[in-house]
Amino acid sequence: MSSSNKNISFAFFGTPPFSVDILDILQQHDLTPNVVVTAPDKPSGRGMKLSPPPVAQWAQKRQIPILQPENINKEFVEKLDELSPDDVWPLFIVVAYGKILPAELIYTPTHNTLNLHPSLLPKLRGPAPIRSAILQEKMTGVTIIELDEQMDHGPIVAQREIRTKNWPPSYPDLKNALMIAGGTLLAETIPAWISGSIQTTTQNDDIATYSQKFSSSDGEINLDDDAERNIRKISAFTDWPKAHFYVEGKRVLITKAHLEDRELVIDRVKPSGDKEISYKNFIKKNQ
Repeated sequence: MSSSNKNISFAFFGTPPFSVDILDILQQHDLTPNVVVTAPDKPSGRGMKLSPPPVAQWAQKRQIPILQPENINKEFVEKLDELSPDDVWPLFIVVAYGKILPAELIYTPTHNTLNLHPSLLPKLRGPAPIRSAILQEKMTGVTIIELDEQMDHGPIVAQREIRTKNWPPSYPDLKNALMIAGGTLLAETIPAWISGSIQTTTQNDDIATYSQKFSSSDGEINLDDDAERNIRKISAFTDWPKAHFYVEGKRVLITKAHLEDRELVIDRVKPSGDKEISYKNFIKKNQ
């Protein structure tokens, strides 16, 4: 950890808890943003009261200026410029912000804009690379790119593989591993990028793959399907949309399963409206 990191100014664009985890790691390395840009407050909870997104809450606790634009327009750019500690921003960092930045904003800082993406680009560009990696890959990692106008397309600045002991990992476990690796890599990369000691590598578009947005129906399991495909789905959809099947129209969540001799073994389930039970007892009750 270098005390000189405290002299690096940057604006951070991000919204969900994953972005907060990255911010925590950056701060541990004396890299604290001068301003955060995040999504507008949204209704949440039973009372549907307006609540700030996780990144805004993080910044509020640290008295860091916050911008929450509905749209990336001229007014927003002017406000961001006003918050620059210098005549021009040195750097922007983007981690799961949720909006596409226009070219005129991406190239505003002296050192342009860096983006952290949780996959080994050019593999799994797009909105859901972590779940998609569990479903499709045998390993994954994190990539820092110099942002350009196209989605997850810019030149590679740094990259790090993540290898887990057993594949597929559960979504929470893989997300946590990627968060730690991504935050650490970003903290190592920012000072080197500012100093000009990093050479970028152009992505090979010919081998690019793409992740997809998922819906609640994607968690449905066909118990007669391929065992590996099913265990991947169960692992990818641990928290949402949750792997499930139906018995007489009743939704049954799969809470624990494993492969044994290449066969899917369901250990525990949670029928809708009931408590979690062993799959064996569930079968007995429904015979």
